[in-house]
Amino acid sequence: MGQVIRLDTRSATYPDVTDGLDLPEAALLWAMRGWVADWRRGEDPIPGLAAAMRIVGAPDAAFSVDRLMAVLARTAREPVAIHCPHCPHLSHHEKRLLQAASLAQAGASKLAEQALRTALLSAAGAEFCLGPLEGLAGLFAQARLYFRRRHLAGAHLPGESIWVPPGK
Repeated sequence: MGQVIRLDTRSATYPDVTDGLDLPEAALLWAMRGWVADWRRGEDPIPGLAAAMRIVGAPDAAFSVDRLMAVLARTAREPVAIHCPHCPHLSHHEKRLLQAASLAQAGASKLAEQALRTALLSAAGAEFCLGPLEGLAGLFAQARLYFRRRHLAGAHLPGESIWVPPGK
């Protein structure tokens, strides 16, 4: 007889704390938080971003993160909750940005744009974010930093396929 292997088919959700993130997610989160911390201090975020992205093997991604965050800062419809670099908790907005990066890397740019527009940005702002987001996703993929496909608990996008087995 063959061996039975049980597969976990539940769709993964974003964790509430940073310890539950994979390396690509943690690297992007730290880069976004570092950018905001530098911006609040009136400092240039590029040196810190470049150092962080060099560590994970995607040095050119620093420029994509900088552009993404600059567009986000200028086009957000409401205050965006980005925690300080060492906070162990994830905000809903941070989870949405990680989700958008994952969708962009998976080639689902329209869903990534919709995720940003639904939670954070105007339609134009979400469209402007796509270029830096797709660039970031591609540079992360070149560095073998692949985002896990996750969803936000209770917040599915129209057209996003999420399968949850019966009884779950």
